[in-house]
Amino acid sequence: MKFSILALLVALLAATEVTAVSDHVVCYTKNDMAIDAIHAFCSKKNIVVPSPYAHKGGVARKSGKKKNETNWAIAVSAHIDGNCKPAQWVPQKYCMSQFKTMCAKAPKGAGGASERRFGRNKCQKWSIVIKARPKFRNFPLLTN
Repeated sequence: MKFSILALLVALLAATEVTAVSDHVVCYTKNDMAIDAIHAFCSKKNIVVPSPYAHKGGVARKSGKKKNETNWAIAVSAHIDGNCKPAQWVPQKYCMSQFKTMCAKAPKGAGGASERRFGRNKCQKWSIVIKARPKFRNFPLLTN
């Protein structure tokens, strides 16, 4: 009987790793900038909500010029707002996995943009936000 329980535990662990890799890959194919923003934000190990760092989040930006000479800019932000009392710690492992799952499960055509609530009493509001527009001089993109 011990062997079958051990086999079950190993299978569950393997399935967890496959899901994590799959969410990363699915999110990357939806919007590689979302992965960059998630990694920029979740690279810090002591994130607490609420905090200025969690509110500001991680941002990935890209800009360029189209053939018709129109400048464009895109920014993706991954951040957490909340009213947790007392403040709640967000482990780095869960920061990465929950944001990547949100991105992977975002509606088709949303480019990974998503919003969900986590934490004790759902006091944390996790967001992946995408902003795109023609680029104008002195008009900052995602200045938070």
